Amino acid sequence: MMPFGVYGEKMAQININLDALKPKKDWKRHKVQPGHNLYRMLPPFGDTSNGYPYKKWMITWGLLDPESGRMRPYASSLTTGKKCPIMEYVDALSLKAETIKNDLSAKGATDADIKEHLKELNKVISNLRPKTVFAYNAANKAGEVGILEIKATAHKKLKELMMQYINDYAQDPTSLNSDQDDSGVWFDISRQGEGFNTEYDVAKVQIKVKDPTTGRTAFVDDQSALPDNVVKNYEQAAYDLTSIYQVKSYEELKDILLANIKNIVELCPEAAIEGFGDDFTPPSTGNTGGGQARSNNTTGTTVKTTKPVNLKLDSLVDEEDDFADFSSSPLRPGASIDDDVFAMAESILR
Repeated sequence: MMPFGVYGEKMAQININLDALKPKKDWKRHKVQPGHNLYRMLPPFGDTSNGYPYKKWMITWGLLDPESGRMRPYASSLTTGKKCPIMEYVDALSLKAETIKNDLSAKGATDADIKEHLKELNKVISNLRPKTVFAYNAANKAGEVGILEIKATAHKKLKELMMQYINDYAQDPTSLNSDQDDSGVWFDISRQGEGFNTEYDVAKVQIKVKDPTTGRTAFVDDQSALPDNVVKNYEQAAYDLTSIYQVKSYEELKDILLANIKNIVELCPEAAIEGFGDDFTPPSTGNTGGGQARSNNTTGTTVKTTKPVNLKLDSLVDEEDDFADFSSSPLRPGASIDDDVFAMAESILR
């Protein structure tokens, strides 16, 4: 039956999907600046979060989109499977670079000569190697909800502190509330140094309070309230962390890689690898890596609650190889891998 309007006239059938006309949410990405950065990690969001407040991603930033010709991030197929064509190519390049290094060394080349010879090949390896980041919904003191991406070592430290908070308070550290028996906590993610000396650390924010009865001061965990707009609008402001990057299959990524290899080899002839062309038959190779988390001792007033804490922090996938950490490799180019990945992300996504 034809619907009628306010004044009784007949209205045409509307077939367009009205959701397509709604304005898209702007993407807010927090950046860890040099110095101290204060954030509240926010609760798991979306049907696919499975109770986790973060999502692990392995991202390559060094490939062009064959359709647009523009550089864009690609999620490694290791995110959902057990193999990745990009990682296979990077492994093959690394083996070739190591062979070249050994040959040059045997011929008496100096370390400086070897580094210069491998400069372009190392650049290709660094740009293509999938970098591991962990994405959180986070709020800053200004009340801005955005995506906060941190490297594996900072993530492991943050998980330790969250577990410590749960054990001390029996409360959820990502809670939107700031009640005595149900409160989240502020974290300080710090970045110090540059290049090879860049270091990231995480600590619970501590504030100084004075006991009115004794006059003594003590440092306690900062459970100060989130801005009202964060609490009231979290469902609209939060991001589905499982969809911030597009996931492609092994075969789809292989096609994208092959479309890029020709240009890569034109710029760096030594990046040509047998089996990585029309006859794509990569060898079987493996990877190692990972960082060590450090302990953190803080003191504070403990307030217990009987509410169960359902936050999940013990994902086994976190313990898998972290391909972003290979600082001991002699093939590493002359810049921090951590700085490289975030600098590339910022230039592409801004």
